[in-house]
Amino acid sequence: LIYPLHESLQEKRVLLDERKEAYRLKLQVLEKQMKSQKEERVVDKKDLLPYLYDQGIPSSYIQSDLLEKVTKVAENKGLTILSFEMLEPVVRKNLSEIFMLIRMRGTPKSFIETLEFIEKSERMLSIRSMEIIRGTTDHQFSLTLSAFRLER
Repeated sequence: LIYPLHESLQEKRVLLDERKEAYRLKLQVLEKQMKSQKEERVVDKKDLLPYLYDQGIPSSYIQSDLLEKVTKVAENKGLTILSFEMLEPVVRKNLSEIFMLIRMRGTPKSFIETLEFIEKSERMLSIRSMEIIRGTTDHQFSLTLSAFRLER
C-alpha cells in the first residue's frame, strides 16, 4: 500500500525540482533585465548629429538624396530599379522619420551588397520592411527605408 504512494511522491519531487530550476532561471533573467534598465546609457545629442539630417532640410530633399545614393549603388551592383515611392514622413517632437519605398530586380548577391552599403552609410538609415519575391532568373525586392531628421 505504501509503495505506490512512494513512487508518486518521487515523481512529484522531480517535478517540483524542475519547477524550482525554471523559477530560478526566470528570476535570473528578470534580475539581468532590471540591471540593464538601470544601466541604460543616455547618448549625448552631439554624438548623434553626424548621423542625422539637420532640422532645416526638407523631407523631399532627404528622400531624393537617399534615392540617389541607393540607386547609384544598386545599379553599380547590377540591380534594376523598377519603381520608388516617396512616403509621408512621420514628424515627432524631437526626431522625424522620413520614409521611402524602392522596388528593385536582380540577384540576391547584388541585393545583399546593396544592403551592406545601406548599413555602412554615413547617415543613420533603418530598413523598415523588406519583401523578396523569387523569380525564375531574377528576384524582385521591395525595400522600405527610413532616414532621420533632428527637429530640435
